[in-house]
Amino acid sequence: MTLVSFKRLLLLTALLAQTSQAQLVQGLHVDAQLVAETTAAVPGQSLWVALRLVHQPRWHTYWKNPGDAGKPTEIAWHLPEGVSAGPIVWPTPKRIELPADLVDFGYEDEIFLLTQLTVAESFNAARLALGASVHWLECDDVCIPGGAELSLELPVQTAPPVAIDPQWAPGFARTRASFPRQDIAVDAMYSVLDGQIKLVVQATAPIFAGARKISFIPGEHRVFDYTDPPVISSQLSSLQLSQARHPRLDSSALNGLGGLLLVSDEQGQTVYQIAARPALAGQIPDDLKSLVFGAGPARADIGLGMIFVFALLGGMILNLMPCVFPVLSLKVMSLAASRDSACRERVLHALVYGAGIVLAFLVLALVLLSLQAGGAAIGWGFHLQAPVFVALLVYLFLLLALSLSGVLELGTGIMGLGSGLAEREGYSGSFFTGVLATVVASPCTAPFMGTALGFALTQTMPVALAVFVALGLGMALPFVLLASLPALTRFLPRPGAWMLKIKHLLALPLYATVLWLLWVLGRQAGMAAVLMVGAGAAVLALAVWFYIRTVHSSAPAAYGKSGLVALVLAFTLVLASLGTPFMAVQPTTPLAEDSHYERYSDARLAELRSGGVAVFVNMTASWCITCLVNERMALDSEAVSAAMSAAKVTYLKGDWTNNDPEITAVLKRYNTSGVPLYLLFPADPGKPANVLPQILTESILLDALARI
Repeated sequence: MTLVSFKRLLLLTALLAQTSQAQLVQGLHVDAQLVAETTAAVPGQSLWVALRLVHQPRWHTYWKNPGDAGKPTEIAWHLPEGVSAGPIVWPTPKRIELPADLVDFGYEDEIFLLTQLTVAESFNAARLALGASVHWLECDDVCIPGGAELSLELPVQTAPPVAIDPQWAPGFARTRASFPRQDIAVDAMYSVLDGQIKLVVQATAPIFAGARKISFIPGEHRVFDYTDPPVISSQLSSLQLSQARHPRLDSSALNGLGGLLLVSDEQGQTVYQIAARPALAGQIPDDLKSLVFGAGPARADIGLGMIFVFALLGGMILNLMPCVFPVLSLKVMSLAASRDSACRERVLHALVYGAGIVLAFLVLALVLLSLQAGGAAIGWGFHLQAPVFVALLVYLFLLLALSLSGVLELGTGIMGLGSGLAEREGYSGSFFTGVLATVVASPCTAPFMGTALGFALTQTMPVALAVFVALGLGMALPFVLLASLPALTRFLPRPGAWMLKIKHLLALPLYATVLWLLWVLGRQAGMAAVLMVGAGAAVLALAVWFYIRTVHSSAPAAYGKSGLVALVLAFTLVLASLGTPFMAVQPTTPLAEDSHYERYSDARLAELRSGGVAVFVNMTASWCITCLVNERMALDSEAVSAAMSAAKVTYLKGDWTNNDPEITAVLKRYNTSGVPLYLLFPADPGKPANVLPQILTESILLDALARI
């Protein structure tokens, strides 16, 4: 190559470089320039451009919410045919304190306001000429309107790849680094009450652990009163904020509340996008249903007194759940057997029964809250996610069923049956029955109960324990009233031979419970664990047989020794089965090819929502009786399946049989501590989920599907 040719090449390269970038337009205190991330444009592809603003010291321009005073920067694009521009993608602003207690949200130094341009595939010009009329307000002690007419030309390539402009790449990367984090889902609710805006945030990860500073920048103008400092309290993955409302806020016109949550720790600052929905929208029938049935979040404006009422009602309704009813029936039978006893004795047994319930609720609550405080992602019914505990329940219910069948008499001290209610050991039987009723009630969540539990798990330990005590009192209350009021006791039938038949009949649901628990164990730990525990149950039954022969015969002491050996063998096998590696939690089995639902994941839900697809989410567990009844009676019906297909609703199912932190995080986001949880997301990704009641019917589902 000759020297002249080389000079011409350098000149051509310089000219191309000059035409691919615009000159900086200098203003009074802010300079402006259009820059592109790439060195060229390609038809059929998008490209990123930015308004680059360079501020002199102490001067600033404004974010989309300028704060107390100011105006956001505006860009009016002048684009050729076939090219369209998206909205400004704003970097995270700074909170700027001004005299007279004013607060602005804006930018200093150098910033990039990004915009994505889309170039049509039919665009055939050799160069892409961009123009923009830009207007801003630049402020220090005074504010001055500013603006510029900007332009930028880029060459057009016929095909990718397109080179990144090294001059502006750091600015684009720095700007994107300030954007909100997208890989962690953050759910938020707000309420406006007594002049205060209360914001509750729940994340799917412990984003507030180790936080040194937390601040919130509202996305809407004139919502918060910035002169009032916010009160912020946080735990590992939840946050509560309270701040005075803006004097000019019309809360009736506020349908949502957005903004940025800035969390600073020793690693730096992380930003999260907040899109909060109203915590209470009484004008929406389904939202009111969710409040009543306890499937929705615990509203900040319900009040502590109402939460206790909900806990009492939820505890009372627990007695009607299929998992509790057999045990309660036993207590009613014992009360019928003692209807002629002194009222004082009946009341004392009822109170002891209630004490067993309340104490069991307290123990469960203490374990649950302690594990959660230690970072464990668990909720109500957590103990049934442990195969070891399920195996123990199998043996317990087998013994109780054998007792009711008349094979084994465990005495009044165990089940509180018969005429020995006035005896001392009868109180221990009543207490044990209360504990047992609470244990078997834990797979169920009654109406009103979800709201109370969701509230309790976001409060301090004393308040949370008080809510659990209220749940226990509600569950014990019907039996205490029945035992305490002679007018009600007179309606109970007199003792007789019928009681023995009813007793044998009540053994059937307990045997069914044993089978159900074995099925749950199989879902959790596989068939090997079922075989081990089943073998332990068989040996336990053999031990009972030896025990009966020893008690009811005049055989020599060898029978007693044989029974003792059998019992030792039984418990040895029990312990062996509990310690075997077969009891480890097994991975979830893959879905069948003909499944009418998909497995839930946050990523799949986000993908469907961003694509404008309506989604129904069912959070369930094999040990949740309410969940199984809902699926059989409503979710699996042909009418509901047809309605979902007609509405183009994708069905996602989350299985919480074994502990799943992702599902636990979803439950926490909707302020409930256990399953079931039913969410119906409309196709519009900007609209929140409709939380359905925990007791589902086919008509409730069809009605909800018809309105999305």
